[in-house]
Amino acid sequence: MRTLRSWPPKLRAFTPIIVAGVLAFAATTAAGFEPRPVRPIDDSAFLPVVLGGGNAGDADVAGRAGPSVAPGPSFDLQPLADPLTPSAPPDRPNPPLPSPRRIVVEIAPPKPAADGPAAGANSIAGRASWYCNSDDPSGPISVCHYAYPDGPGFDAYAAAGPGLRAALGSGWRNTVVNVCGRQCVSVKLVDWCKCTGGSVGVEKLIDLYYDVYVRTGSSVTISW
Repeated sequence: MRTLRSWPPKLRAFTPIIVAGVLAFAATTAAGFEPRPVRPIDDSAFLPVVLGGGNAGDADVAGRAGPSVAPGPSFDLQPLADPLTPSAPPDRPNPPLPSPRRIVVEIAPPKPAADGPAAGANSIAGRASWYCNSDDPSGPISVCHYAYPDGPGFDAYAAAGPGLRAALGSGWRNTVVNVCGRQCVSVKLVDWCKCTGGSVGVEKLIDLYYDVYVRTGSSVTISW
């Protein structure tokens, strides 16, 4: 068996270092297998989890970030789905309609013009005179029929002469005729007259109330 003195000088010089390394390794290995006491974890190691929405200035007294004061927006957790493919809208319903029917509407004949009545089927032309102007101080005075005085309004009355009475027949009284001259006026026959005007051979067809005469004049056509 070789002793330490029989080793080479260089090997003997490193011997203390080798021995110290072996002893240190042995001590470390032995210490690793020794049981160590369990220490509790300090509460300061637990920190709150901030999920967004926290402010940079929110911190506790230890300087750590504190919990969020206001809850932040949540994540959009919409489920995944296939994208919708646009399609053409369905056709609008087109139900069959009944065939249109012609509707016949009867239209009433037009009314006579405002300036006078329409002409009748029978007519006679001649001359006219006037009477009944009892309330107009600016014009000539003439008496009226007792039942149809000269009122403040328009008085459309007349007396029928011999020719007009013959043309109308026996029912001439209270007949309404159309007298047209400068204007056309509907006149009610309430009286009769000789209508000669004091002139021989000059006979008038009608003797008009003065209100009518100023509108028609003396040359008239009478229709009914």
